[in-house]
Amino acid sequence: MGGLLLKNGNVLDYFPSDLAGAPRPLVERVDLRMDGERVVERGPSLEARAGDEVIDLKGRTVMPGNINAHGHLYASLAAGMPAPRVPLSTFTDILTEVWWPLDRALDAEAVYLSAMAGAWGAVRCGTTLIFDHHASLSSVGGSLDRIEQALTEVGLRGCLCYEVTDRGGKGQRDITLEENERYLQKLRDKPAGGDVPRFRGLVGAHASFTLEDRTLQLLEGICSRQGAGLHIHLAEGTTDREVSRDRGWRDPLQRLLDNGLVRPGSIFAHGVDLSPLDMQTLEENGAWLIHCGRSNMNNGVGRAPVDRFPARSGVGTDGLDDNMWGELRTTFFRGNEGGRGPLGHAGAARLWLGNYRLAREIFGEPFGSLDAGAPADFIILNNFQKTPLTTDTWLSHLLFDFHPWDIDAVYVGGARVYAAGMKPPVESARLQAAAAKLWRAMGWQS
Repeated sequence: MGGLLLKNGNVLDYFPSDLAGAPRPLVERVDLRMDGERVVERGPSLEARAGDEVIDLKGRTVMPGNINAHGHLYASLAAGMPAPRVPLSTFTDILTEVWWPLDRALDAEAVYLSAMAGAWGAVRCGTTLIFDHHASLSSVGGSLDRIEQALTEVGLRGCLCYEVTDRGGKGQRDITLEENERYLQKLRDKPAGGDVPRFRGLVGAHASFTLEDRTLQLLEGICSRQGAGLHIHLAEGTTDREVSRDRGWRDPLQRLLDNGLVRPGSIFAHGVDLSPLDMQTLEENGAWLIHCGRSNMNNGVGRAPVDRFPARSGVGTDGLDDNMWGELRTTFFRGNEGGRGPLGHAGAARLWLGNYRLAREIFGEPFGSLDAGAPADFIILNNFQKTPLTTDTWLSHLLFDFHPWDIDAVYVGGARVYAAGMKPPVESARLQAAAAKLWRAMGWQS
């Protein structure tokens, strides 16, 4: 059986191997040969081999698949939900009236279908890997397996965790702790088949203000036993700090630091209410800070100081969707708005490339490259391109030009998982019925 040969592509590579030091993306007209799950050869005028599938791109753009550094697939069926029946004036209102009722209303089927709907939306936007942060307090055991199943059926990669919280009491907390450790141990005991890992895991937690001191100690124990980082919301507005102080606790980041949870490979999402010293603490401890600009705007929690984010930073959607191009350009536009120093092109590039650096660290694979040896995860755009894509213009295309409707096909591990016009893997009627059931359970629809 042959491989896949892409001829005459205009290839955007975020991490070309012949350029040392900091990433300097490169655009060049070359052919790409895939064998199994990897790119095995790159160069001009590659010859087809017996059994190869050959696609002549005729100058169409090829680029690495997009990565979402912080998402919530469980929120997918909230899209289109009826307007709230009570005013939501604070972030606490949004949590107590929307997201916490939602995660309590999810049953096993809704967990699976939410992940299916979110994964299909993601692949249609060119996203091939999701760092998911899951919650479903009424259906905890096996929930990460159901998300893995949905991502597998769509064809995507994922780094999964369950967000531990104390808001359901000690017994429920212990079940959520167990789900994290069970899934991490499963990955260690039975690695997923294939050359390039499809799944990795982290230890999930909601936010410091919903976690008792003992729970932080238990989370650290799982991180240490499993050799995994923590994935948690941090300083998503002032609530995290205010509630911690009201309860007589130290500031959120300091509590996490005191319990050994600010460690390499950990992901901290949001960082709206972090000081320059907090940023330095994250930097010194090798942790990642992920910006979720559209979610922050939607929830009214404030504007994150993205111009001061540490070197290990990236961008996520926090469950709104998986349109990473839309997320990046909103971050760029908001970052350039008056009131604080501009984010600028360099800052936008750092956040975007940070997602691939994070994936490289967690998966141990050269994501973001389309050179020999890299995973064959890529997007092919259609023929319409208004202006030239070059080494000097790649970021401007991400910020001002590329849209999901430009995507012709998406490949993961050398296999096509999406093509324009492809039928969804789950019927819309089934998703709509599940969403209506979920909304009724939340009391949002009669």
